[in-house]
Formats: sequence, structure tokens, C-alpha cells
Amino acid sequence: MSSLSDTPPIINRKIALGLLGLVAVAILLLILLDSGITGAGLFVVGGALGVVFFGFSFGFASGWRAYISGGDGMSLAVQFILIGLCAVLFIPASSLGVDAVRTIAPISVSLVIGSFIFGIGMQLANGCGSGVLFSFGGGSQRMVFALPAFIIGSVFGAWMLPDILRWGSVDPIIIAESWNVWVQLGLTLLLVSVAIGFFWRAGRQVGSTLPRKLLVATFLIAGLCWSAFLLAGHAWGVTFGFTLWGGKIADALGVPIAQTEFWSWAGPARALSHSVLADASSVMNIGMLIGASGWAIFTTRFGQAGWPPKGQVMAAIIGGLLMGIGARLGFGCNIGAFLGGIASGSLHGWAWFFCAFAGSYVGIKFRPSFGFAPAILKQQTGKVSA
Repeated sequence: MSSLSDTPPIINRKIALGLLGLVAVAILLLILLDSGITGAGLFVVGGALGVVFFGFSFGFASGWRAYISGGDGMSLAVQFILIGLCAVLFIPASSLGVDAVRTIAPISVSLVIGSFIFGIGMQLANGCGSGVLFSFGGGSQRMVFALPAFIIGSVFGAWMLPDILRWGSVDPIIIAESWNVWVQLGLTLLLVSVAIGFFWRAGRQVGSTLPRKLLVATFLIAGLCWSAFLLAGHAWGVTFGFTLWGGKIADALGVPIAQTEFWSWAGPARALSHSVLADASSVMNIGMLIGASGWAIFTTRFGQAGWPPKGQVMAAIIGGLLMGIGARLGFGCNIGAFLGGIASGSLHGWAWFFCAFAGSYVGIKFRPSFGFAPAILKQQTGKVSA
């Protein structure tokens, strides 16, 4: 016999979903007025990404930690499969008649510093750019601290970027640039396949298998990344949206942010002068938050993790700040730089990966100092626990 206490959660869930639906519709209508069908489409794609990322628990930081701590490379193998699927469209886009640009950036001192810092931050905060978004949307109390810190760090990173860019860089390098796009695609897919094979083999050596669930998620995310690429005219990016939110808040508080060098550049200046609903990254971020929230409420998984200990709260704040600064100095996060860069055939994506990986190693070493359980390395049985 059920008690009366069984009823309120069901009613509350319906009310929460109803209110969230109304908010989503209101935002969608505002986006339609501001940036038309394209903006509305990106909002929907962002919402679908939130559902998939949260529903399948698809994250980057935990996969990197599993390999560094115990040699399980299966999650990393899946991440490179995702990159390969995206590359199939991103690299030959121009030859296919797609009006979109690839994510190309220089290899600079700024990139090295930024990606290394970002790697440390994502292990302390327990999530990368997309991870912070969908976890926040899913009710993670830890991300209540990490997301605002990420936004604040992004503003500082934007202020620092112009000066650090002057420390030196190499012009953007496209893999096999002197050849046609099909050779570029073939060589990129070869390199990605080597990475997939390497991390898959590492996973097999510790008894791990390639989860079908993650493979399904990978193909769904790849399709949504294709959709974002076609709609926005460039690859999906997360962190500029955070920078814009921070810039808007600072501007509203009277900080003369528009007078700084970063915000005088054409792209940032245009974004700052327009609504947050006119920027692709911002719109997709909002959609991802709502999508993850809706799915978390629907599946009764909202806020399940509980309140984190003080040490982990501090780690979330420090990690968020480091990721915000690192993302701006390093031209993006796991989505914009790692996925977008490598899938575009740009060498900077590989450089970002190796530097962020080194930073992740350092971040993992510091995690126990903030109350996280020490990683358990490979056992005699070949299994891994992290």
C-alpha cells in the first residue's frame, strides 16, 4: 500500500517539467525574434545535446582520468571516434558546397599555457566545458560553484589573451595543407584511427570493453555536431558563450570592458553589442542547460549527487576559474579546440590535446588534496577503478 508521501514527487516532477517547458518555449520565441530560424535551430540542437550528454553520461574529463589513473583508454577511444565522424563533414565542407568554416588556430605560447591550465581545471572541477553545462543542468551542486567560476575566469582570460598572444606563435598549420581536402581528410582520419587503436588496445589490456551505450551516444552527438556546423557555419563551441555572459554581466555592472583590447576585436565587439540570444555558442549553451535539466527531471535524476564536501567545493571554484582562463588562452575547450580543431584538420587541436592531457595529469595528482578519493591504479586482475 503506497503512502501519501509517494505522491508529491510525481506532482512536483510534472510541475517542474511544465514550468521548464514554458521557459523553453519563451526562450525559443525570443530567439526566433532575435536571430530567426537559424538561432532557433541551434537552440534545439543544444537542447538535444543536453539530453544526450546527460542521458548517456558522456563526458571527457572522466575518460581522461580513467586512462591516466589506470590505463583504461576506452572512453578516449570513443572520443576519437566522435572526432573522426565530425571530420568527415568538417574538412571537405567547402568541396561539398557547405557554407561553413573549419576551426583553425595558431600554435602559440598562449595555446600551450591555456590548454595546460584547462587540463588541471577540468580534473579539479570534475568536468570540462560541456560537462559543466550538462551537469549544472542536471542539478549538480558542485557545478553551482564551477559554472560561475568558469564564467569569471573566462572574463579574466579574455583580458589576458591579447598580451599573451604577443609572446609568440606559429601560423596555423593544416595537416597536408598543400594537398586537396580529400587527402587532408584521409590523413586526419589515419591519425585519428591510430589514436583510436592505441587507446582501445590500452583499454583491452586492463579488461575494459567498448560500451555500446557510449557508441550510440557518439553517433547521436556526431549528428548533432553536424547539424550545428551546418546551421552556424562553424563547429560547435562552448566557452565563448561563457565569455560573452561574463562580459555582459561586467558591462552591466559598469566595468568598462568594451574598452579592453579583446572586446575591441570585430567578433567579440559584435557579440557584446548584440543580445546573448544572437550568439551561436550562447544559444546552444542555454539549450544544453534546459535539455539536461528536462531529462534529469523526467528521469528523476535531478540533483542526485547531493551536496559536495567543502574541499570539493573549493576544487570546483578553482577548477572553474582555471578552465575559464585556460579556455580563452587556449582557443577553446574539449569541444571547441580538441574536437573542433582535430576534426578540422588543424594541428593546433593535437597540440591542445597533448598539453591539456599533461595538465590533467597534474590536476589528478592534486585531487586528493581537495577530498577526492585517490585513484586506484591497475590491479592484478587487469581491472581499473578510478
